[in-house]
Amino acid sequence: MVSEAYGQSNDRDRVLDATDLVALIGESVPLKAKGREHVGLCPFHDDRSPSMAVVTHKGNAFYKCFACGASGNAIDFMINYHRMDFPDALRYLAQRAGIELQQRGGGESTRDESADLRKAMQVALRFYRRALADAELGAPSRAVLDARGISSSMREAFQLGAAPASWDRFVEHLGRLAEHARTKDELPEQGVFERSGLVRQGQRGPIDGFRNRVIFPILDELARPIGFGARKIDPEDEPKYLNSPESPIFRKGRTLYGIHAAKKPIIDSKVAIITEGYTDVIACHAAGFTNAVATLGTALTREHARVLQRLCETVILLFDGDEAGQRAADRALETFFAVPVDVRICTLPDRLDPDDLLRQPDGAVRFKAALDASVDALVHLVAGFRERLAERPGAAGRQRVIEEMCQRLGAMGIGDVPALRRRTVLQELSRVCDVPVHELEAALPRPRAAAAADTRADGSGPLPQAPLAPVEPVLLSGPQFRARSMAERDLLAVLLAAPEVAVQRIATPDGDSLPVHELYAPGVFLDPVARTLWTALHARLEAGLQTTVQDVMADCGEPTAKNLAAQLFSKGVARCEAPGGALARLTEAVADMERVLARVSEPTPQAVDDLRRRIDELKAIGRRPTAIMRSAREDR
Repeated sequence: MVSEAYGQSNDRDRVLDATDLVALIGESVPLKAKGREHVGLCPFHDDRSPSMAVVTHKGNAFYKCFACGASGNAIDFMINYHRMDFPDALRYLAQRAGIELQQRGGGESTRDESADLRKAMQVALRFYRRALADAELGAPSRAVLDARGISSSMREAFQLGAAPASWDRFVEHLGRLAEHARTKDELPEQGVFERSGLVRQGQRGPIDGFRNRVIFPILDELARPIGFGARKIDPEDEPKYLNSPESPIFRKGRTLYGIHAAKKPIIDSKVAIITEGYTDVIACHAAGFTNAVATLGTALTREHARVLQRLCETVILLFDGDEAGQRAADRALETFFAVPVDVRICTLPDRLDPDDLLRQPDGAVRFKAALDASVDALVHLVAGFRERLAERPGAAGRQRVIEEMCQRLGAMGIGDVPALRRRTVLQELSRVCDVPVHELEAALPRPRAAAAADTRADGSGPLPQAPLAPVEPVLLSGPQFRARSMAERDLLAVLLAAPEVAVQRIATPDGDSLPVHELYAPGVFLDPVARTLWTALHARLEAGLQTTVQDVMADCGEPTAKNLAAQLFSKGVARCEAPGGALARLTEAVADMERVLARVSEPTPQAVDDLRRRIDELKAIGRRPTAIMRSAREDR
């Protein structure tokens, strides 16, 4: 019985079927119709002439760049362009298409609390923005923004708003919306607004969650409101900032303020600037440093690091030059230490924050100079170590400092750091403390054993793929392999372009007449990428499922296989348009496969000799993995 992963009823397939790929990609990339396809500049490389095609005919829906090879379906586009993970991409497209996803582990679908929270946030955002524009209600907030030098363009870019001074202006607004709602699902229940902090219970009933405050909407990577920060206007009010409580759509430890505006500049520049406040981010963007984001009143977390890792190669951390700023820099360094991102520490002059510095006449120039003078995090780490050594000149004191440093490195996760980077850190420390690298390595705490088994949350990742079939133990010479690979790919090209002919029985030289999926098991294919495609396609044909190219792309998962699928589809469409049509091309492809299979019934003498020689070499090396690896490098 074939897994439900290959059925049309699963979430992934329903979402892909409901998504207009041209409309989706067209929101980010200008597309023009060209014949049966749409073309545009590829967003995955520096494209100067349209090289990306979006194919939607014959029930297919995928994109393919003929320059850089980027390809995939709607979910792949969200993952690769918007840097979303699979669950987020699936949820976003489902919400976009009005599809309710199945509960994890199966069962009937239920009303999605996240969808209600998003509706509530959108209702609140519209209210706050209109309040800021209102001549009377928004006057106090506009005065604060004017005093901070926040322009109208920045207010629009960050969708700033105002919470009126009234106790229940927003509550009354919700009441009016409820009266005019056409269905009960159009407006979330009051409990949703209370759980999201937009409404709370007062002594005489519900009151506004925010009042008399400037509103800073917190938007996700797709510019959807997920929370709010509210700054006081009256100096007597406390606290200075109020924030939305955490919810299924809003986690402070993962969210970065300004990411909706900064994500593309971060991806383009491969650099992210991390500040500490809303107005700091806005000031940076106003001054042209549009790759700036901020944490939400929390220290940097591993989740922040993982988000940034998807987007950039370098992170610049901005901190004040005081002692508290240095401690914050140390904590941030620990967070990023084991993440494959280059981290730099930037201390701004005169202990100014970005907003104050950038409002000065030469602020942008000084800010840029401070960024250019930022220090590599490892240098920062070693500098701190050097200072502690200088404070303990005695032998016993130095030994204690070195041991403490090794323990700290272990706690920071140096055991998980790539070997080359770890070696660089230890060499720097060795130079400072005059202790050999191998002794420092011996002093490091042993890393805990990694879990042997992979874990997967049911339904939260890419849908299960068909297992790769074992490869036939056939030894081929170079020309034979190329001929076999070409035959396999030609067969796939026809089947991807015209999957409906796969049910036809095809005659073979030995008198058989069978559908193609009964003629060739996945293990028959020797080209590894073609075998991945055939494994996915074969499983769908065996189950009698309707099949399109995006179905096969989604099932096989591997980028190289998706790329090949797009190439072969285009090739197959052209071939199937020739006289005789798809069935004639399939018959020819099967005949070619049979010919190359007949040529390799026996391994060549040269191939057997090569295999025996390699086996003898491996026996001589022994079972030590390091020796085998060294031998492999020498062969290269």
